[in-house]
Amino acid sequence: MSTGVHLGYELGSGRAVVIPIAHMAVTGQTNVSGKTTLLEGVVCRSKCRAVAFVTKRGEGSFRVAQPIRPYFKDRTDWPFIKSLIEAASGDKIKMELAQVINLCQTYSGPEGKWKAPKTLADVLSNAEVALQSKVRGFVRNVYTVLTEYLREVVPGIESLPHTTSLELQNGLNVMDLLPYEFSLQGLIVRSAIEWIHHNEARTIAVIPEAWKFAPRRRGSPVRFAAEEMIREGAALKNFLWIDSQDLASVSGVLLRQCKVWLFGVQRDPGEIDRTLAYIPGDFRKPKKNELPELGLGQFIVCWERQIFRVYVQPAWMGAAHAEAIARGEEPVESAREIVKEFDEEHADSL
Repeated sequence: MSTGVHLGYELGSGRAVVIPIAHMAVTGQTNVSGKTTLLEGVVCRSKCRAVAFVTKRGEGSFRVAQPIRPYFKDRTDWPFIKSLIEAASGDKIKMELAQVINLCQTYSGPEGKWKAPKTLADVLSNAEVALQSKVRGFVRNVYTVLTEYLREVVPGIESLPHTTSLELQNGLNVMDLLPYEFSLQGLIVRSAIEWIHHNEARTIAVIPEAWKFAPRRRGSPVRFAAEEMIREGAALKNFLWIDSQDLASVSGVLLRQCKVWLFGVQRDPGEIDRTLAYIPGDFRKPKKNELPELGLGQFIVCWERQIFRVYVQPAWMGAAHAEAIARGEEPVESAREIVKEFDEEHADSL
């Protein structure tokens, strides 16, 4: 993996802008900033492998990507089960930790009898047994939350295509998670991040809607896996790219590790203020009216002591057109005709 990748062209001058390949945060108003097109273009030009996810209807589509099957790996260790309960309830587990540990090992006691689980379906069975006991109070609430959560995700897990490994192609690999509920989507994204962290090198994981999947104020399966990878992954050139329209709600651990920041159009006054606050203090911060005026595909990028206003070159657009748009010689809207022609030429493969 090279140390830098072509991003696009500086607005006005048309000068080419190259950014480091590093942990990265991308923000901007959904559907009007061009975040999906940005991520696709940068991955394709980076010459490295990446995994992205489609998690909601209406998201911008990836055009230059290899579809791959969802990958999921069961875990039944107590730290993971604890994270599931905290994600479902929004509360930290403290006094009830002993009961969570009991669910994850062979147990015989006042709350029932069960064997050490091998799958999440086994954990669900153990929790259902515990609920049949006379346990009350906060402990019962823990069992109830976990049971309801697993009753939602276990049937979905059983319907997933059977995969024992994450087979990645060169370039951008995309998992379509639209058929699955949000809770199961989180487990799949978590599994993919853990696979990359423990088995890959020179690979990028793109976290979609990070404000939901890796929230600041509560734990989640994705957040714990992402925080582990972002602290340790750079040594193997594994990087996280965070996609979120709301940075204030994303895990602070993840944001603090990001070296490259890209800010797209924002029109809500409160969101504009929060976005500007994330631009490091050494930079000349844009004026408040600059963010709402950014067009589709236009971003403010900053890293180290560099800051540029850039038109990001899509993967399906040639350099001449991208540079002309950045200079103002072609309208941003011309990209619609270019992508239409691309789609028509590649209709059989899209």
